[in-house]
Amino acid sequence: MRRITRFGFCVAFAAVFAGGGRAPFAAEIDRLLVAVNGKVLTQLDLEFFRRMNSLMLAGGPARPNSAKEEIERLVDLELMRQEMQSFPEAAEDETEVQARMQELTKLYDAFSGGLAAAAARSGLAEADIRGYLRLQASILRFVNFRFRPFATPSEAEIDGYYRENLVPRLESARAPVPPLQEVSGRIHQILQEEKINAALEQWISDLRSHARIEKFLDAGTSGKEPEQLEGRPASRPEG
Repeated sequence: MRRITRFGFCVAFAAVFAGGGRAPFAAEIDRLLVAVNGKVLTQLDLEFFRRMNSLMLAGGPARPNSAKEEIERLVDLELMRQEMQSFPEAAEDETEVQARMQELTKLYDAFSGGLAAAAARSGLAEADIRGYLRLQASILRFVNFRFRPFATPSEAEIDGYYRENLVPRLESARAPVPPLQEVSGRIHQILQEEKINAALEQWISDLRSHARIEKFLDAGTSGKEPEQLEGRPASRPEG
């Protein structure tokens, strides 16, 4: 289940929350960005996430993001991490980590020095990568457990998607239109993931509505007071 849209954006920055250490460059100066229920995230966290995201994309294209968008995603991820603290780890998470590490290693075989060299150039260690993949696997399992059982589309929804979306697109492209029974399984998957996306969006929105979120001046605001992100009224971080 890798098509979940907002979730995919969030887990691209997951490594530091999974217990991996940061490897900041010596010239970097850490600055406070945002506090989420007392947990402070910093500029070094953001730079770490950017390097991890770049490594996972293997140099592929990515949609440019503003600093505000990136910080919002960090907030979402931190809220999920806090919510999942009581969610137990499972053996299948490590199996998924091993499989993904093998995929990454194979992907970087075409690059000089392979995955290890690419990670070192980004200031990352294997433990950082495994930490990211471990949290990614855990979140995917959590989403499957919490949302997938309630995201089953009805036969009427599948039929409606076929008649109102798929058939018109294929006819417009002058492509053959397969019978419903041949594509109903794929339509089921599409609609199920749309339902999971919607449920995930609502869940994160609910988490934000009950969270204490404070954005600091160093995050790039121009005023003299901390800027409140979406969520409960800002308060000073705990500790």
